[in-house]
Amino acid sequence: MNLTGGWLWHWRAWRSNMQWAQTRTEIESWLLAQPMDKEQLILIGASAGWMMSQAWLSRYKLIETWDIDPLAGPLFKMRHGSALRQQGTVLNCLTGDALSMLPALLKAQPHAAIFFDNVLGQIRFQTQTIHQAESRLHAITQALRGRHWGSIHDRMSGPVARAGLATAAPVAHTLPRLAVNEAQEAQKWLAHMGAQSPWLDHLTGDVFKEGTELTHMAWPMKPDYWHWLQAGWVTP
Repeated sequence: MNLTGGWLWHWRAWRSNMQWAQTRTEIESWLLAQPMDKEQLILIGASAGWMMSQAWLSRYKLIETWDIDPLAGPLFKMRHGSALRQQGTVLNCLTGDALSMLPALLKAQPHAAIFFDNVLGQIRFQTQTIHQAESRLHAITQALRGRHWGSIHDRMSGPVARAGLATAAPVAHTLPRLAVNEAQEAQKWLAHMGAQSPWLDHLTGDVFKEGTELTHMAWPMKPDYWHWLQAGWVTP
C-alpha cells in the first residue's frame, strides 16, 4: 500500500488543511531560509504539494516533480500550477519511482537541486528488513555526493496524549546533527509532543552527515498520532 498516495491520502490531506497549517508555515519558513544556488529543481515524492510553499517553489525557473502516485501530478498542477506560471516557473509533473531512477536523473540534470518531500522516511515500509532500508538510504545519500540537495522526512512517529495536545503545539528548533547526546535530545523532543510509547523509528537518523544543521518540526498528522519531522539542506 502506498502510504502517501491514492484518493484516501489526498482526501485526508485536504480535510486536515487547518490542522496542518502551523507545520506548513514552519516548513515554508525553513525552506525560504535555505540558500538559493540553483535555477532548476527536481522535487521527489511531491504528492500534490500539500505541504509545499509556493513562495519557495517560485524561486526556481524549472521544476520537475516525481511521485509514484498517478494522482499526484494532476493535483500538484491544480494546486500550484497557476501561481507558478504567473511567476514564470515552468512545471513538469511526472509519474514514476524517482528513487530507483535517481542515478539517471542526476546524470540527466547535473545542474538541478534535489529535494525529497517527505519520502525518505517511507523507505522502511518499502523494504523487507531494517538492514535493507538502511542500505538503500545510504546508497541514496552516496549518489547525492557533490550535489545541492535537501530533504524533509519522518524521523519518528507515534501516538500522543490527548491531554497534552493543547500545550504541545508544533514548534521548530534548529541544532547540529545529534551525536553524543542524541538519545537525551530525542527524549526531550518526544516529551514536548506528549509522546506515548511506542514510537516508530523511520531509520533516517543518519541521512545527513554529522555537522549538518537540522531543523526539527512536529507534525500533527492525526489528532492522536504525530510525526517528528527532520529537515536539512546540503550545499557541497
